[in-house]
Parts: sequence; structure tokens; C-alpha cells
Amino acid sequence: MDMDGYTQLREGAVAKGTSSGLLDQQRTQSVFKHKLLEDYVLPFAEMTGSKVEGRRVVVVDGFAGRGRYPDGQPGSAELMLRTAERASRAAIEPILVEKKPADFKQLAAVAMEYRARGVRAETLPDDVLQHLPLIIERASGVPLFLFLDPCGANLPYDALAAVVSGPRRPLWPATEVLLNFSADLTRRASGALKAGLLDHDALPVMDRTCGGPWWREVALAAQASSSAGGFERAAFAVVEEYARRLGVAGGMYPMTIPVRRRVHHQPVYHLVFLTRRSHGVWVFATALAQARQEWMRALGPAEDDVTTTLFSFGDAVEGQIDAEQRQARGAVAANLRSLVAKRPVFRLVDQPWEIFGEAYGVATEPTVRQAIDDLERSRQIRVVERKRHVRDWRVARPETFIAPTRP
Repeated sequence: MDMDGYTQLREGAVAKGTSSGLLDQQRTQSVFKHKLLEDYVLPFAEMTGSKVEGRRVVVVDGFAGRGRYPDGQPGSAELMLRTAERASRAAIEPILVEKKPADFKQLAAVAMEYRARGVRAETLPDDVLQHLPLIIERASGVPLFLFLDPCGANLPYDALAAVVSGPRRPLWPATEVLLNFSADLTRRASGALKAGLLDHDALPVMDRTCGGPWWREVALAAQASSSAGGFERAAFAVVEEYARRLGVAGGMYPMTIPVRRRVHHQPVYHLVFLTRRSHGVWVFATALAQARQEWMRALGPAEDDVTTTLFSFGDAVEGQIDAEQRQARGAVAANLRSLVAKRPVFRLVDQPWEIFGEAYGVATEPTVRQAIDDLERSRQIRVVERKRHVRDWRVARPETFIAPTRP
């Protein structure tokens, strides 16, 4: 990745294709998030585990809850356990933490089922904050994926910054973080600040979450610039600066993903993703796109979709998904044409943000491949090296001479 793309990501890129996420019903609220975990944790483990002895990878759910819903559906913790069980090219070791005693009891029972089938899972009671030193010790010398998804405020910024900027700051072994940053809390605290309620209990919570009072000025400036006069812009501005700071502390690419109940609603929260490699940026883009499609199927047709009355419910949703992918394919093709005009030869995974652009979180990897095939058929681009994964392909201008690789 070139420095321009690196700087753009380091300064807090927003995945615009994922501007819709949560669902209204309790059972389906986490469809987007759970699909994202399901499609990302395994590739992360297989990519990074291949570089360490025993292929060990530690994955952590810091707010694991019961692990499984009362209706038998898996929660985030059980999804990690399932991933560990089916992994064949990585030895995934889940660490699951839950503070509430009743929920921890159920979580421990779920984990025991998987331990009986050979999964090396560990369950820890109480607050994840007190377990961070132990988690870092357990993951010493091996990759670590940290998932932090509380219902309210997340861990204090200083604690998270210490994790990503301490012994785990080097490129290897890999460290990645996916966390929940509450937009509801940001709006509530910003509203209190705007009203002069300086003793409101949300303000010190935000100070701890953000690592200081810097967010106050950011939120007020964003709110003042909003023509609507609300605090949605403040929520975006604060999380983007938070992600940027955490990314700088850890030498990581930060991305923020707004998650809403409905397309036109304000975000309930943002997911913040941090990785140190462009491979992570690329694979996360594909996982986001798959999660978005899962969410669309669960949510149903858009409220203004007139085709719903002409076709079945499912057909209408698939039509929306197909239309999104066609548009995304055109956007990716345009981005590739721009790239080959500037760089005669490049590997796709080294330019993820430039290739996906506005289609980040919408375009799937098959859609990217279709865009490349279209350009190659029209002789606007040439694939000079094909590998198992599209992301590892090298492409070039049609007229570029590529010296043969020595055997």
C-alpha cells in the first residue's frame, strides 16, 4: 500500500458501504455483527497462525454473555467456539470472559461442551479489564484477536492503548481488535455537555472511554456544524478521532463502521476495527460485505421497494443485493482503471482501500474478480500472476512488460 492510502486508513477511514447494520428484533439484532465474526475470525487465524509454531491463535470475547441464546442460537462466544472446532489450518484457543455470574455459569456450560470435543477454550469470570494481563500472557508469541462488545461503554482508552502499544505493538505476532463504541452514549454525553450539565454522569464515562476530555471539543464543534442541529455528526466525529488515536498508539489501520437499526436511523454504535496489515483490511472488507448481505436478508426489502408487491419477499431482497453488487462492480472497475494509470504493476492486496473505495463493505471478492475479468476482456488490464486468493493476484497495464519469474 502506498503512503497516501496508508495515511487515509491510519487517520480513520469510514466503511461507507456498511452504514446499515442492526435489526429491530432482539433475536436478529446481532445478525450483522455475528456474521462478521463468523466470516473474519477463521481467515484471520489461518493467515496469521501459519507463521507460528503449532499454528496457535488466541481469540478473546471480552463480554461473552451466556454464549448461547435461550432459543439455541449461538452468541458471539459460541461462534468463536464453533470456529475453533472447525478450523483445520489453525489451532484456535478461545478465551471467553463474562462478568455477570448467572450468565457466566451458562457460558461455562457451553464452553465445556466444546472442550469435550477437543477445543482448548478458557472461561474467565468477572471484568475483562482485570484479565487483560493474563490474556496478554496467554497470547505471548502468538496472534491475538480481541473482540470487545459491551452493551454500554467499552474499556477505558488507556487500557486498550496499553494493549496495542505495549509488547504487542510489533507487526508480528499479529494483533487485531474489533470493538463496540456506543453512539448512543456519545450523543447523550454531547447533549449534556451542550446543555451545560457538567455534572452529568455520562461525561466522566466518556472521558475514561476516550482517554481524556478531548472528545468534548470535537463533539461540540461537530454539532455546531450540523445543519440539523442534532448530535449524529458529533457521534461520527468522536469515534473517528478515537479510532485514529488508537490506531496511532498501536501503529494500526483504524476503520469505523456505523451500525443502525434501519437504513435512515442514527447509528446505535460504531464498530471499530484495527489491523496492522493490508491483508486484514482486504479480508475484513469481504467479511463486511457478506455480513451486510446477511443483514439485508434478515431485515427484508427496503421500505420503498416497489418490487416487493410484484415478486416474493426473498426475491425482492436478492434483487437489492444483486443491484448493489452490479453498482459495486462498476465502482471497483473504475478504481482499478485509475490505479493502473498510476502504477504499471501492483498486487491487489497492497491497495485495498484504493480498489474498494466507496464499495468497501459492499463489494464481495467474487464481485472484485468479475470487475477484473470485465477489464481483462476489454484489454484495459492484465492479470500477470494468479494465486489461490484473488487478493494475491498481480495486475498490470496491458502494454506493461513483465519479466518471467525464475523457477
